Amino acid sequence: MDANLRDRVRELLEAGGGEPLEGGRFLPLVTLESGARVGLDSAGTWVFAPDGGAAQVFAPGRGQVFFEVLESRRDDFDAGIEAAARAAGLPAEEVAFSFPATDVVRAVLAKGLPTMTRLALSWLRLTEVRALRAEIAAVSRDPTMPAAIRDLAERLTVPE
Repeated sequence: MDANLRDRVRELLEAGGGEPLEGGRFLPLVTLESGARVGLDSAGTWVFAPDGGAAQVFAPGRGQVFFEVLESRRDDFDAGIEAAARAAGLPAEEVAFSFPATDVVRAVLAKGLPTMTRLALSWLRLTEVRALRAEIAAVSRDPTMPAAIRDLAERLTVPE
């Protein structure tokens, strides 16, 4: 995330925006069907706050914590982030692009669960496919995956 955006989020939260979070505040941007909220903390880090559960901060390698976002339509998820960012006076596209979509999908693909793999592959934007080329190619060759999922991965595999 850009330092200017991170500073703007921090200023917003320090002024009392957002909502309390263990040890600070966070700006919820999207509420998922389960009631879980996804947003940014004062460090500009993405947070997953399940309804009634402990919030978890995103870190590379822990993208599976955010797997639930894959259950929402990607257009709706991105539109929710953008609308909430605009309402908070933040640059909508910049906030949406800062969401670690490829890391979340990478973590889900690593689990090798067919249903979640299909959701993850379907959730990707074409602009994100190249960053996940190796992982998608591995899915296309995985004999334990159903043929329809391997075929989807094959169609998404882009040349180097």
